[in-house]
This record gives sequence, C-alpha cells and structure tokens, in this order.
Amino acid sequence: MTVSRLLHTQRPQPLITVLILQPLTVKRVMDYIVLNRLCNRILARHHLSMHIEREGYVSVINTELRLKNVINKNAAFAANVCQNVYMETIPEVLINGHTDTKVSFIPNIIDYVLREILKNSFRATVEGHMLKVDKPPIIVSISNAPDYWRIRVSDRGAGISDSQLQNIDNYCYTSFKEESDYSEAFGQLLNPSVQDHGSSLAGYGVGIPVSKAYLNFVKGSLEYQTMPGLGTDVYIKVPHLNRILDEVRI
Repeated sequence: MTVSRLLHTQRPQPLITVLILQPLTVKRVMDYIVLNRLCNRILARHHLSMHIEREGYVSVINTELRLKNVINKNAAFAANVCQNVYMETIPEVLINGHTDTKVSFIPNIIDYVLREILKNSFRATVEGHMLKVDKPPIIVSISNAPDYWRIRVSDRGAGISDSQLQNIDNYCYTSFKEESDYSEAFGQLLNPSVQDHGSSLAGYGVGIPVSKAYLNFVKGSLEYQTMPGLGTDVYIKVPHLNRILDEVRI
C-alpha cells in the first residue's frame, strides 16, 4: 500500500501534458523519462517482492537501512572506479555525525545518488592534489532529525567555478575532459545497470541531474555549497517515510 500510494502521486504526468502545459526543455523531457523508468522499476520490484520475502524489507523499502553502511558500500565502489582511472592514491572517507542512524527508504535511490556524488568528490580531490601522496580526506556527515535525515559530503578538491555551477543541473553537461555526445549520454541514461549502480567516473553528464530527479521523486533535495579553489560540500536532504506519506493524496 505504501509503494502504491507513493507511485500514484509521484508518477509524472503524460508526456503530451508536459509538452503542452510547460516550457519545452531538454531537462524537462529527460526528467520525465527518468522518473517514468524509476516508477516502472519500483512497480516491477514491488510486484516481485510479493513473492519473495526479504528480512528487513516491506516491498521495496528497507525498514532498517543503516546509512553508515550505505555510505561505506558506495564509497568503496567510487574509490575503486577512481583508482582504475587515475592509478593514484585515493583519499580516505571519514564518516561522522549520527552514525547509528537507521531509516526506512528505497535503497536503490540513495545508492545511485551517493555513488554519483562520491565519484565527483574522489575525482575532484585526486585532480586537485595530483602531486600529493596523502590526499585530504572526504568527510561524510550524517544528521537525523524528526522530520528529515541529511547527508553532507565534503571534499577539499578544486571546488566548482561559477560557470560550472550554472550548468551542473543540465543533462549532458560535464566538466570531464572527454565529453560525450547526446546519443551516448541518452544510451547511458536508459541503461538499467547505470540507473541502479551509476555510470563511469564521469563524462556523460547524467549523474547529477538524475540524482536530483530521484530525490525530487521522494520530496527530497540536493544542494551545493562550493568555494572555488578550496572544495565543495554537497547536501542530501530526505524526509522520513511517514512525512512523505503524510503529503500523499489519493
């Protein structure tokens, strides 16, 4: 029932409605495609979950999702990708704050978002300190409040310039040297493994826009605070499941 209510209210409007009633932009159409696929995949997994019992799960929702474990898992993935690209020493990931926090949430969504953000943090730190053996650590902080839980990812890379910050939410925009074209990015966007596990280190320009679309789906947010030349803090804010359902109207 929980998943059905969430999908009922959060599924995007028909594409023809989007095109007629709202300004036509690449971002709007791509958001529509991303959220439709997300809803379809959640609905399919919800159906399968009715036939497969998993401890700690209600449908696709993990009712005891420990955020520290999620961060460690995705940090290991991002570190491995980064090391394969740069063949450099990689920064350590330090976790602080409310490290015992457990939440009820859909793991695939937060996995994707954290992997994309951590890959960016690893890349920025390595590129910003290429000549140093000991790289400054990436610090991940967890905060748990009655209505929301938050994760902050702080790196001390090169930061984000004003021009990059203006385009960071756009699909197919990338600051990576080897830029891809729209067809490659679109192919990556529709790849199921990419949607679950994240793309390569960088270059397709879909990681951040898709992450924002995913968080908007659960009424969360993704925000940046950056100081060019010093580093970037990324803030993930997600309401607790009961708060999301309080806003659901059938």
